[in-house]
Amino acid sequence: LLRDVMERNGEVTVSRGRNGMFEITGEVNSATVRFIFDTGASGLSLTADDARRAGIVPGDADYTVSTLTANGVAKVAPVLIDRLAVGSIVFARVPATVSRPGALSRSLLGHEFLDRLASYEVRGDQLILRPK
Repeated sequence: LLRDVMERNGEVTVSRGRNGMFEITGEVNSATVRFIFDTGASGLSLTADDARRAGIVPGDADYTVSTLTANGVAKVAPVLIDRLAVGSIVFARVPATVSRPGALSRSLLGHEFLDRLASYEVRGDQLILRPK
């Protein structure tokens, strides 16, 4: 079940999913991407499939950055997203990483996105994102 973002007064609100997580539909370049809201993730991490749909295809030699994941240390490819949008919140030139195929099950919306907001809060089963 897709949980669309709702907008009111410039704020973007997302409802918590049945799995207890906030799943956020966004756009990377022009591709629709389903993110997991992850305050424990320092960056913005794309699965290989999501990156490919957004026109981002790192070569084997691009996987140069070591990152600590739930499954241990992995090599990821640093990339720059031209356009990242969550509802009416839009950012340009957002640094991100791409995981090798099969290494990451879902794209993660971490602090590379969150730190660009004025604030965010969880109120009950609602995640409220406030742009600057």
